[in-house]
Amino acid sequence: MTISRHTCRICNTEDNHPLFVGREMMFGTRETFEYFLCNECNCLQITNIPSDLSKFYPSTYYSFNLQTSIPKEEPAFRKFLERLRVSNALFDRGFKLAKLASYLVEPPPQLHSIGPWLTKCHIQSFNARFLDVGCGSSSLWLNDLKALGFHNLLGVDPYIESDIKSGGISILKTDIQNLSDKFDLVTLHHSFEHIPYQAETLRAIHSVLKPGGFCLIRIPLVSSIVWEEYGIDWVELDAPRHLYLHSRKSINLLAKEEGFELVDFFCDSTEFEFWGSEQYRKGIPLMAEDSFSINPSKSNFTYREMAEFKKNAEEANNVGKGGRGCFFLQVR
Repeated sequence: MTISRHTCRICNTEDNHPLFVGREMMFGTRETFEYFLCNECNCLQITNIPSDLSKFYPSTYYSFNLQTSIPKEEPAFRKFLERLRVSNALFDRGFKLAKLASYLVEPPPQLHSIGPWLTKCHIQSFNARFLDVGCGSSSLWLNDLKALGFHNLLGVDPYIESDIKSGGISILKTDIQNLSDKFDLVTLHHSFEHIPYQAETLRAIHSVLKPGGFCLIRIPLVSSIVWEEYGIDWVELDAPRHLYLHSRKSINLLAKEEGFELVDFFCDSTEFEFWGSEQYRKGIPLMAEDSFSINPSKSNFTYREMAEFKKNAEEANNVGKGGRGCFFLQVR
């Protein structure tokens, strides 16, 4: 194994750390980039951050072309009834009215998918303020919140072409450091690993959160079975866009240093971790014509293999070693 002396940008450990060479495999340029794995906090990080990151986010990058739609407006009475059910489920209010509403309408499906996360983050009112960082041109998270009845919804992303306002949701072409409003919950859904200045970003998040507010970070994890199995072919390495592949130890250390307390964690890997890595091992880029993500019928994976990939992801999640993790951080 090749080693080289570097200073970890997370824990500041200067040492001879193991080196790895990753390839750009989303678009298949195969350009190589060096990473080192910190001996102390186990964060895998790119050795030299490219001076111009924007060139690795072309107009065809997936988060600029998401086909998420703004939830359609329901009839006023139905919307009122759904709101009663959401209010009871999330805020423990209006049980009797919610019981009556239950005979007429089902709760929005988003209540089951993200409701437990909102409860973990102590969201207690439809007036709660939400910020989604690095959401691209459309935020599925903010759309889901709108469907539940929330209305103070903002996203930021420095790489979009211009500000976007649609259906009561605003996404600004800016960084979080330029915001002054206060929020109840700040989320980073697979965007934190793209940000060069990790500590500074968490510090900025801390500054825009209300006292006791929460930050939800979803990131790929190097402390995972899939990294151990695939190494540099791990699909989540995504060189050079993923600048930091944290371990559970490194993200906990960083969060504590910036004034956060970890209150909950779970893994949420999917079969993508495994079939994507298998493709990279075979030299097939994610956006290739024979990639499962582009043309499933042209890929070489059988139904049995896909079922096995899903089973592997579930097993990794169950033992806390999935390739993706959700961290619920609260302002101390």
